[in-house]
Amino acid sequence: MGEFEGRVAILFGAARGIGAAAARGFHREGASVVVCDVLDAEGSALAAELGERARYVRCDVADAAAIEAAYRAADAAFGGVDIVLNNVGITRYGTVDVLSLEDWDYSLRVNLTAHFVSAHHAIPRLRARGGGVIVNTSSILGHASQKTTASYAAAKAGIQGLTRTIAIDHATEGIRCVSISPGTIDTPLVRHVASGFGETETVLGAWAAAHPVNRLGTAEEVAETILFLASPRAGFITGSDILIDGGIRSELYA
Repeated sequence: MGEFEGRVAILFGAARGIGAAAARGFHREGASVVVCDVLDAEGSALAAELGERARYVRCDVADAAAIEAAYRAADAAFGGVDIVLNNVGITRYGTVDVLSLEDWDYSLRVNLTAHFVSAHHAIPRLRARGGGVIVNTSSILGHASQKTTASYAAAKAGIQGLTRTIAIDHATEGIRCVSISPGTIDTPLVRHVASGFGETETVLGAWAAAHPVNRLGTAEEVAETILFLASPRAGFITGSDILIDGGIRSELYA
């Protein structure tokens, strides 16, 4: 019997990369999974790969109503929710004197407000199940920044504050909330971003070298951490942010 037998996990941003690896992991360990994304082809293919205990739901997290609809779809398919992974993020580059208010607002709506909206709908459902876990994906940029990432870094730092508050507000209800801060992970999104800075493999090589372990992380490594945090084995961990960064935050100078 898998560790998550009989549980239901809803995962936002799960069609590929970290989210897809986590969906596969939860499903492997017995959970039913609801894959939420805007990447219809990839999300549908993942749900088909996983089979009967999986559903794909199209969800643009910039739309609060779409998030609510995704939870309703989870209720209809599997009778509730026990585990939530909020794993969404976009980038809007620019220094604050250049970045438009529209880009700032959209970045915060996707990168931070969506986490609030998801938790707003998750908490009553987790409470009804006698407890549960919310895992929020922050970033190393919630700890230390890069140039022209003001909106993204602000949102990812905000996720950590939101996580702490959810954790202390609902601890007595058996609800835990944690965040993770990945470093540079080899995902399709990271490869797409790298292509905008030059030849993709060259850029990825430079980014890998910036980590003390001298490589990029894998989606599967992050997913295994998510599975641990969502499990009873991590029952004394709540309100924390877990760095999964290959040591990059630990080194002041290379």
